Order: sequence, then structure tokens, then C-alpha cells
Amino acid sequence: MTGMTDRRRLRQPLPTRYGSLSDFYGADPRRVDSRELDVGLWWREDADGPLHRAAWVNETGELYLVRLGPLQEGGGEVEVLATVAERDRLESVLEGWREQCGGARSLTWLRERADRLGERVRVAQLKMVATGAATGATLTAATALALELA
Repeated sequence: MTGMTDRRRLRQPLPTRYGSLSDFYGADPRRVDSRELDVGLWWREDADGPLHRAAWVNETGELYLVRLGPLQEGGGEVEVLATVAERDRLESVLEGWREQCGGARSLTWLRERADRLGERVRVAQLKMVATGAATGATLTAATALALELA
């Protein structure tokens, strides 16, 4: 395995987007029957900007946003912001969301918090590779990724 392959495998992908909730649920059958934790209904950037609902899918660990409103204005689009397996970790990072939700720039606040969840995932993946490094190439790739993340 080359250093480039290791680096690509370790990177957390950019937020995943879906055209609709149906597309989102259809892309992974675990989502359909999973319990969800509501994380607010009034996320927005501007006072007159579009509203978004946020929720966390228990079975997949995905924190996602769905844009509310008419389809022709982007309503129904889904964006996966982060993946976190532990509900306690999610609640810890999102502490204070009820006070933020609905306010101006609340969507920025949520995205910044979601980014923290993503950083934790990348660091954990990096540690796993570095710990299990059997070859110099793997260790080199892990070191390069660490420098990229720093």
C-alpha cells in the first residue's frame, strides 16, 4: 500500500449531500428504522435565510441537516455534517444548542461544532494507523497526514 493510498483512506470525506430525505434514507437502509435525536428545527444564517432541521441518526452516527422549504428553493436537500458513534460525545460537543438554534448565524455555530466531531474522527483514524503501522510506508503516510491536519 502506498503513502498516497493511506492518506486518501484516512481523510474524512467532505460533507455528503443528498437531493432529498428519500435519497438520504434510501442510500443506507440502517437509516430507515433507526431512532433519531432531534437537534433543532430552526437553524439559519440570516434572519430571513432558509431554515434547516438537524438530527442525529443512532444506527449510523450521522449528524445531518435538511433544508426546509419549497423544492424549487433547495428545500429537502440533506447534508451530512459529521459522524459520531457515541451520543454522549455528540451531546457534549453540541452543548448549548437549544440556546443557539434560531438565532442569527446559528447554522455557522452548528457547522463549527460539527467540524470538531470530524476532527476527532480523523485523529482517531490516524492513531489507529500509527499504532498498527507494520511498514515504514504506512508510518510515513500517517506522519504526513498528521502534518496536514496540524
